[in-house]
Amino acid sequence: MVALSSPLPYEDPDLRERPQPGSADAVLAGSRAATVYQRRVGRAVFVAVLVAFGAFVAPRTAQPASRYALTASLVDQHTVDIGHYQAMLGVDRALFEGHLRSDKGPGQPVLAAPFYLLARAVGAPAISAKPRKTDDLMLWWLTLTTSVLPLALLCSLMYRRCARVAPRAALPAALTLLLASIALPMSTSLFAHSLSALLGYAAYALIVDTWPSRWRMVAAGLLAGAAIATEYQLVIVAAIVAALALWRAPKRFQFFVLGAIPPLAGLGWYQWRAFGSPWQTPFKYYAGVIDGQTHGGYTVPKLAWLYDSTLGNRGLLLMCPIVLVGVLAAIAVVAKRPAYRLEAVTALVVFVLYLALVSGWSGTPLLEDPGPRYMIAAFPFLAVPLAISWRRLRLVAICAALWGGWLMIAAATTDELVGIGESPIRQYVQDVRHHQFLPTVWTLELGPNGAWVYAASVVLVSWWLVRTYRRRSRHTREHAWVH
Repeated sequence: MVALSSPLPYEDPDLRERPQPGSADAVLAGSRAATVYQRRVGRAVFVAVLVAFGAFVAPRTAQPASRYALTASLVDQHTVDIGHYQAMLGVDRALFEGHLRSDKGPGQPVLAAPFYLLARAVGAPAISAKPRKTDDLMLWWLTLTTSVLPLALLCSLMYRRCARVAPRAALPAALTLLLASIALPMSTSLFAHSLSALLGYAAYALIVDTWPSRWRMVAAGLLAGAAIATEYQLVIVAAIVAALALWRAPKRFQFFVLGAIPPLAGLGWYQWRAFGSPWQTPFKYYAGVIDGQTHGGYTVPKLAWLYDSTLGNRGLLLMCPIVLVGVLAAIAVVAKRPAYRLEAVTALVVFVLYLALVSGWSGTPLLEDPGPRYMIAAFPFLAVPLAISWRRLRLVAICAALWGGWLMIAAATTDELVGIGESPIRQYVQDVRHHQFLPTVWTLELGPNGAWVYAASVVLVSWWLVRTYRRRSRHTREHAWVH
């Protein structure tokens, strides 16, 4: 009996269970194998980005200080008044009836509160009224958890969405748009751009990736509202997501609104406590002095500021040209790929609206950052069009990614802030030449030998990412022809 039931010497037992080519079972098996593979690569992307860029301990500058102070005030002082931390504040501050307030949205400081409490629970000291400007491990911890970690999640999400339509180009498209653009240096300091971009893009993905169920609508509304509470400028993305939700599932739109109520109600409560009314934002009470002036805000887009944002010495063309390649890719998809036209049109609309925003923002000619940072929220929307058009634009995309990549990695690992009107490229070249890199948690704890530990960790996760990306499961190999 055993002999009769055993396979012949030349017979492959796996072939007897293999679905016939072209059958529904073969297609389903191939789809499942591809999904498993994409999940593995997505996890590897997340870990690689987190390890590679989460170790740097950036100095406290004006932007991080305002958020840092609000987290400390909420947890330790139980108030929205940040006057107790006046000594750490820079130009980013608001003044209401003689009391200091943060000029930022409360979303990231509120999210940082439980991580702050966790650090306190394991013995970390509270944020002092005069914390150290550099080598502050509490600042690093809050940056890691509320800025770098969202960047890693956003990279993974972008890869997963791109892999569904262009598997071979998904990884370069997703990584270059974030790691070769201003999104990277704005994530290694305590800025809120990567967090707000993640919330807005995740809300969009919930609506467009499949037919939105009630719970998807609720979750999308929750994320869109949280994005606004994190960065007020995300109202652009939230409005577009709301329009798409209303168009795709008008009878379920009330669930989207229901999900948006809690974060927007929390934002209203914060503004009422901080500025006397749920409708008052920090912009009206900005009290910082930049270049000898305190006025700021938004106005009608100006050609000079549009030039600064696109062609200036901190514009997209010079600092992160891969973004403009993504715009070209979206235009090409609109013209030649009707199946993905909605994705590309949405990307172009978001990009144009944010370009108009920064072209009307008074801070554009006063930038100390290596690019128009408020446009970061638009970058993820270009990922799928770029992946679809990657093969056609491969040469220009690779060149743009290499140029922007070294600039942005240099900015993220040295000091991204450059004096108003000065050349970022010149400063980054000098910083790299003189080895003026930021310390890492490894070097702070282990001294110079920590640099080797950091380098080894980066090599290890890079190897893991490449190995995972190149690896195919048995089912993926067997059913690769399905795709």
